[in-house]
Amino acid sequence: MKSVRGFWDKSWRNNVIQSGIKASNGLSFVYEENGNILGFICAHDLGFRGYLSELIVASGKQHQGIGKKLLVKVESELNKRGCCVLISDVWKGAKRFYENSGWSEPDVVLLRKKL
Repeated sequence: MKSVRGFWDKSWRNNVIQSGIKASNGLSFVYEENGNILGFICAHDLGFRGYLSELIVASGKQHQGIGKKLLVKVESELNKRGCCVLISDVWKGAKRFYENSGWSEPDVVLLRKKL
């Protein structure tokens, strides 16, 4: 995650990855090749919908289908659990990737508050 420019937030707690994986309740996956983690996805089953909290692919390995494979895996797992909607806040630069994966913009506005 730290290798992808602009992704890592220095204000995150030291245990942010472990905490996210624990909270995902089995909905965190990595894409590994030759012992190297090249992609990571973390989602959450909120009961009334799924939430995709992170999807990251290593710099230099993007545009090779890794993100798509991880996204399909999470969508499939959430579908098995009965979730029919998956939401996420998405980087503007990744919008086309999600649209090409069947995602669309809902009629809602994302609001954010720094704590």
